[in-house]
Amino acid sequence: MATNYQISIQMSDETLTALTDGGYYLYGFKGVSTAMKGGAPLVWFQSQAYSQSTILQWQEQYQAYTSTNAIIPNGHISASAAYDIDLEQTLNVTGQSGIGQVVQGGTPGAISIVNQTNPPKQFTCGISQVQSIAGGASTSTPLCAFPLYGTGADVMAPIERCLLMFATQQVNTGTVIYKAYSQGILADLTGAQQRSVSFDINNGWSWGGGSWASSVAPQTDLVPLLISSSTVTSISRKLVA
Repeated sequence: MATNYQISIQMSDETLTALTDGGYYLYGFKGVSTAMKGGAPLVWFQSQAYSQSTILQWQEQYQAYTSTNAIIPNGHISASAAYDIDLEQTLNVTGQSGIGQVVQGGTPGAISIVNQTNPPKQFTCGISQVQSIAGGASTSTPLCAFPLYGTGADVMAPIERCLLMFATQQVNTGTVIYKAYSQGILADLTGAQQRSVSFDINNGWSWGGGSWASSVAPQTDLVPLLISSSTVTSISRKLVA
C-alpha cells in the first residue's frame, strides 16, 4: 500500500487574520533526486484554504507526464499526456503528441521516461504526485520539469522533501519557479510520516529546532533545495537506440 505523509501547520488567530486580510496564498513544492541537469521545480499546490490548523497530506502515488511547454521562468507546464506509474517502471513515449505506454522495468527506486518518437521530437517531462491540502480533493499535480530530448531517457526519484511558503503572488500550480517569494520552510520527512510546524506573521516558520527542517530566505535559489544532485542511476539521460 502507498505510504501516507502529513505536515500539520499551526498558527494563531492574529496570524490567520493577517494572512487572510493580506491575500496570502500557501504554496508547496516537492523534491526529486536525479543526476540530470536543466530541471526546474514547479508549484505543486497553491491554496487559500488554510486555517489555525492546516493539514497537508500526500501519498506515494505518481504519474509520469509529457508536455510541449518550454521550461522558462514563470512559464506554465501543462501535461499533454499523463500516466499512472510506479517506481521501477518506465514510460515509453512513442507519439508526436507525447503519448506512450508504461512498461515494467526501470531504475530501482526511480521513474524513467524514454523518448522513442520517430522522427525524434523533444518534449518537457516530469513526475506528478497526489496531494491534498486542508481536507480538499486528492489531486495529482506536477512537481518538476526536465527536458526530454529526441532520443533521450530521463530518470528521477521522488524524495520526501517539501518546501512551504506564504506569498501574495497569485501563481498557478505547474508554474516554473526558481526563487523563493518569501521566507519558507524546507521539511524532510525521510523516515517520518508526520511533521508539525508553526507559522507566525512576524517571526516566520518554526519547528522546534530539529535537524529535519531549515528556514529558506526570500530570493533563495530553489533548484539545489528541491532537485537533489544525488546520482540515482548511471544511465540518466543516455541516448537510446
